[in-house]
Amino acid sequence: MTARNGTHGYGWVTRTLHWLTVGLVLAQFVVGYLMDDEGGHGRGRGRGRGGDGSGHGRGRGGGGEEDVITLLPLHVTLGIAIVAIAILRVFWRVSTPLPPWAESLSLTERRIATLTERVLLAMLFVVPATGLVLVLGEDDDLLGVHVAAHVVFFTALAAHLGLVLGRGLRGRPVLLGRMLRGRW
Repeated sequence: MTARNGTHGYGWVTRTLHWLTVGLVLAQFVVGYLMDDEGGHGRGRGRGRGGDGSGHGRGRGGGGEEDVITLLPLHVTLGIAIVAIAILRVFWRVSTPLPPWAESLSLTERRIATLTERVLLAMLFVVPATGLVLVLGEDDDLLGVHVAAHVVFFTALAAHLGLVLGRGLRGRPVLLGRMLRGRW
């Protein structure tokens, strides 16, 4: 098992960074949506100036206060970890070549793969950065950007997963093995 990418496929460093990113992002969205739970557990996503019982506020005031206090530091820590891993991914991507394209990929599929990977990587910076500004700032000016970044992220993720997993549904070679085993 080799660390670097090459003609053999993805190295273990690329695969580890990929799956670590998947795990962190999944955990981040779970925690974020638990914070946004309208059932009274962590309502308000830790934003706003609350204190009026509305559930809005950075762990101060309103319903679900104890959950926000518990989840907000975890949410922030996960966001910082995602940015750190994204930085590592950029440096690793620059320092090691990508393996050759799977021969079964059409030119259109290669373009989709390239575009979705770039968008997903960019969103690994935009979503946490805007979230941190919302948590640390005094107003919600970037809320629209943060929400839009989520939409862009999920759209790119759907396209990425559709390409990776959907090929098997069409009787074409599945690409998932490349990121699981490192070779195809």
